[in-house]
Amino acid sequence: MNIDPKLDPSTRSRAYSAMAPVWDKIDTVLGGTKAMRASGQIYLPQHQEESNLAYQERLLCSTLLNEAELTLNSWVGRPFSEPVKIGSDVPKEIEDLFDDVDLQGNQLSVFARNWFREGLAKSVSHVLVDFPSVDRVGRTVANDLKENLRPYWTFVRPENLIFASSAIVNGHEVLTHVRIREQSLVRVGFTEKLVDRIRIFDRDDAGQVTCSLWELRDRSWKLIQAPALLDIDEIPIVTFYSDRMGLMLGKPPLEDLVDLNIAHWQSSSDQRSILTVARFPILACSGVDEDESEGKKKMPLGPRKVLTTPDPSGKWYYVEHQGNAIAAGRQDLQDLEEKMGHYGAEFLTKRPGSTTATARALDSVESTSGLQDAVIRFNDALNQALVLTGKWIGVEKPGQVLINTEFAPAAGDQADMGALANARTSKDISRKTYVHELQRRGTLAEDFDEEVDLEEIKSEEDLGAPTDGQPIDPLAQDAEPAAGKDVPPPPEDGPLPPKK
Repeated sequence: MNIDPKLDPSTRSRAYSAMAPVWDKIDTVLGGTKAMRASGQIYLPQHQEESNLAYQERLLCSTLLNEAELTLNSWVGRPFSEPVKIGSDVPKEIEDLFDDVDLQGNQLSVFARNWFREGLAKSVSHVLVDFPSVDRVGRTVANDLKENLRPYWTFVRPENLIFASSAIVNGHEVLTHVRIREQSLVRVGFTEKLVDRIRIFDRDDAGQVTCSLWELRDRSWKLIQAPALLDIDEIPIVTFYSDRMGLMLGKPPLEDLVDLNIAHWQSSSDQRSILTVARFPILACSGVDEDESEGKKKMPLGPRKVLTTPDPSGKWYYVEHQGNAIAAGRQDLQDLEEKMGHYGAEFLTKRPGSTTATARALDSVESTSGLQDAVIRFNDALNQALVLTGKWIGVEKPGQVLINTEFAPAAGDQADMGALANARTSKDISRKTYVHELQRRGTLAEDFDEEVDLEEIKSEEDLGAPTDGQPIDPLAQDAEPAAGKDVPPPPEDGPLPPKK
């Protein structure tokens, strides 16, 4: 289909063209073994002199250890281990929308988690804060409420926002042109048809925003909805950047881990292939007739068969793999798995000196991790979506929501755990605070009951247990009994009483 780019609304921006291969790579790995096999030679090259049949057999036997998906889910689960907190300043007309924020039954926390996950994986993700298309002439907010017309959020994957441009207005970056590609299934009789559309938003210098709709028909784009003026003064798109490098450009936090995962996929494929070869010894022979050794004559093989040769010095024997390459391949896989594990933990490790763009960090420079930085940026994007929502219904102060940023640091952060233990030992923090922090870090189970545990400690004290955290020694004869307590002596004969 040859269309003049100047007349083709599906033309991609340079930023989109730069990011698309990265998004495709990340999507493929997150798609698991099925997607990696479908990608074929893109991520699993065919070896030189490897036959097509041998390659297909190797490809179909390869499986992906999807560390990228496991790590991404772990990252996302930390800030969303608690629901999004709704501020007391959020008005009721805004809060009422949160139970079904996208008109598809998704509550605010569920929608926000999906939006955050996509942006964390691919560096950018978007939300369109939309409003049903109606004739605004003579309509009021009361009319909208009566007919249940309300703003709603639509999640826009980065692959679908194909073009965007912006300008600086009053010191702020403002979108001036956005094109979003949409696909929908339309029933045609007893079949269905995939329809491609492009939704275009434009904002002029006066702050007026219009929206038009194009559709692909008969291999050409047709304008099916002329530009209509929207009752809002900015293009209602919010973009979350987990690591911004420019307009619609970013460095996905997951990309390096995805590259390691692809290297593991390739090494694992070779390892499985060499194991297949090593498990089947090759039958070799010397002093055997050439026709017979080349298989021109059927050779009897099996446990009750005898192999002979007319050559007195001839022999039959198996050639077996020595295993050196297997050990090297196994070590390579272990090294890659260790690197992937370290990468996932590094994103959770606090980095001193990071500054943030929210009011929470204006008073001081905090030590934050890469994940915490991304969460703070996402919180800003989420509140910007509230602002746009309020503009649709005339609410000037929509309030704010808050996402949890006080989640556990990376597992194995010994410095953090040591500082916490020292604070408790020096009585700088209470036992209750110490226990709470251990739970937050996953060291103690979420269902840990402090009151029950205190009763257990009291029982141990009744048995003469020391209170400084040292293990109980039931054989100690010189242990001082707890004040005001009668401690029974240990039995002279028989087994010791069980430890609590």
